[in-house]
Amino acid sequence: MLHRAPSRVDFAAPSRRMLLAGLGGLMATPAVARVIPGATEEVWLAYEARLRACVADAGGGAFQGASERELLSLTNKARLADGAPALTWNAELARVARAHAADLAARGYVEHLSPEGFDPSHRVGLLARRMIGSASENIAYRRAAQTADADDLMGIWRRSPSHWSNLLRPRYAQAGFGVVARGQRTYAVGLYARPDGRLGAPLPFKLSQEAELASALREARPVFDSFALADPLDEDAAWARIEGEPLPRGIYQLRPRRRVDRSQYQILWGPIFARI
Repeated sequence: MLHRAPSRVDFAAPSRRMLLAGLGGLMATPAVARVIPGATEEVWLAYEARLRACVADAGGGAFQGASERELLSLTNKARLADGAPALTWNAELARVARAHAADLAARGYVEHLSPEGFDPSHRVGLLARRMIGSASENIAYRRAAQTADADDLMGIWRRSPSHWSNLLRPRYAQAGFGVVARGQRTYAVGLYARPDGRLGAPLPFKLSQEAELASALREARPVFDSFALADPLDEDAAWARIEGEPLPRGIYQLRPRRRVDRSQYQILWGPIFARI
């Protein structure tokens, strides 16, 4: 189980690691050093391509669509019994869950972190092209002569206090599941979230014109005061304004900000993209 929550930052804490984007234009800062060893632009591009390929071929296995939908039904049954609201299906979260389940099957590992070091928030940022928000992830794995069904997979999570608590969190509103069977191995991934907003159109992963970004921002719902662009591996999301510079080539994450009160705002998580 892994969860990443949005950050809350005081207005008075500036930083040069960000790019602030108002709807009238874009303002850039220089690129910053990566945190994950080897997470160059090429590594990001290769991982995004791997995830898309995994969605297409199930990592050499087969997606279990009936089990994926049944996991939502069983999850809601458990949540209602615990007094938590039911979750609705989120197709973007399901695509991300499928991609990771297929990658687990393809490379034979069972971890929240990919071999490159990327976590669930990075996968959501790479594949959920309209969602604004973070997600929490559960993983289940079973090796047996027969493909594990939804009851088997829920049983694995039920026997793990941390996974079960994650699944029952009242704050979540949406979920998506991915289940892949490959030989005697079954991999399941669940993603749970309460999205903070949605872009009006999918943001292209490879961005050649800044106008594509500005267009998506203008159609976002709800309307946010401003947006920032940051290195996706930088969690110290404070703000700086540097005007008049073009957006340099590199990997960025859209970070909308939502005002909390007169002195604070909350930093949210949007799609990751490559400025090419």
